[in-house]
Amino acid sequence: MKSIKFFLACVLVLAFTACSNAESDGFEDNSSSFESMRSLYGIETASLETQSENIPSVTAEEMRGVLEALRKNSDISYDCKVEDVEGYYGTGNDKKTVMMTAEYKARTRSGALLENFALCVSLKFNIDKNSVYYVGTSYDCVTDLFAWKGYGASISATPEGGTVFTSTSYIYFRVSDEGDCLVKVPVSFKGSYDFDAAQGTYNFILSKAVN
Repeated sequence: MKSIKFFLACVLVLAFTACSNAESDGFEDNSSSFESMRSLYGIETASLETQSENIPSVTAEEMRGVLEALRKNSDISYDCKVEDVEGYYGTGNDKKTVMMTAEYKARTRSGALLENFALCVSLKFNIDKNSVYYVGTSYDCVTDLFAWKGYGASISATPEGGTVFTSTSYIYFRVSDEGDCLVKVPVSFKGSYDFDAAQGTYNFILSKAVN
């Protein structure tokens, strides 16, 4: 009888130790995984004094799904779409908006579908007597996985008469299983548009992980 009781006690001790180790290993794996994401994607600790309550709360795995979708599509170029708006001062002066939108599917590492999300940059121009004047840029995203903030864009003309634009923006996450910490990830877009030829291309790139 004593042998049986001793055997059962040993089994219980081993089981408890195994569970404790598994929990410890799981915690270390999660922490290590988050740190590896920080290094790979250039994730920074963020501080938003205003509207921080509007940053969606997601798990680290959900954040990974978003960032992997962006990374895997970094080498894809899209065609610009241009929207014509009635001129401010009658004929001879027109307003054009160069629309740059990219749609993605965010998935977890296990392959479970989370949801679609989209990024859109709109650059506004005035066309007056064949001259192009930059008016401003707006940033929009369609998702409840993160918030996206961008400010202006770098605009330059090419010798061929086209227009090149670039900008670095940030997507913000509140990571629920990492102490609800607020982080941001730099995302750049690059594009060009030829108003005479009425065509152009663009793409979105994770600034640190482009491959």
